Amino acid sequence: MFNYPFTMKWLSPILLSMAMMLPCYALAAEPTSIPERDTTVDSYQDTNTAATLTIDVPFIELHSGPSAGYPVVHVVEQSEKVTVLVKRTAWIKVRDKRGVEGWFHEDDLFGFSQHGQAVEQTQLGTDAYLNRDWEAGVMYGDFEGANLYTIQLGYVFTPVFSAEISAGKALGSISDSDLFEAMLISHPFPEWVVSPYIGVGGGIIKTSPHSVIADSQSRENTLMSAAAGLKYHLGRNFILRAEYKFSLALTDRDENEQLQSWQLGFSVFF
Repeated sequence: MFNYPFTMKWLSPILLSMAMMLPCYALAAEPTSIPERDTTVDSYQDTNTAATLTIDVPFIELHSGPSAGYPVVHVVEQSEKVTVLVKRTAWIKVRDKRGVEGWFHEDDLFGFSQHGQAVEQTQLGTDAYLNRDWEAGVMYGDFEGANLYTIQLGYVFTPVFSAEISAGKALGSISDSDLFEAMLISHPFPEWVVSPYIGVGGGIIKTSPHSVIADSQSRENTLMSAAAGLKYHLGRNFILRAEYKFSLALTDRDENEQLQSWQLGFSVFF
């Protein structure tokens, strides 16, 4: 179950070495093109880089939150300009010239203009992706010949740096495994359409051999992992994701077990 091609014996140490540089790289990387967030009002501090919209319809109603269930707190009239602060799924938060903030649905963008031109929906979608807070997803793939199912939940500190916890189940012909991990992840080029990332972390693996095996004793080991993958923003709040992960299971035997997995899945952010 744990035999590997010869090439993986030199590729794995290289990948682990790159992953060990992650904390230093993440601290040094500072996105210069992404406006900072105001942690108290959840809006952009740098309004010079935010989109400015001119209202070309008779009026638009601003809600106190990102849903039609929130009360209307303000009405922006025709020809007024508003500044886009943040986008959450299909709802956009703006500020008018009086400093009043509120939310409206993206469908209301029809009829608006950005400095006299049509608003680029992809631009607003990219801003929401780069400034997401939470990301949750599911993945499926191969873990040493076993079918691997994984769920993840991540928190995005900055567009470059995030943390993630995951739980997985590997179903094999000889044994089944439960995997629980926490990882630190770096996205060195978050603005790219296909964004690469690397990660490093650890956790535990619980392996339960099938009862037909002579040595059917379950075992639990510590995992040390390094991962590399790609993310593609499909649109709105959906992300396509592909990942390769190399892990070491620290055992009490003479040699540690080397494990690898390949997975494909999707995530949503909010």
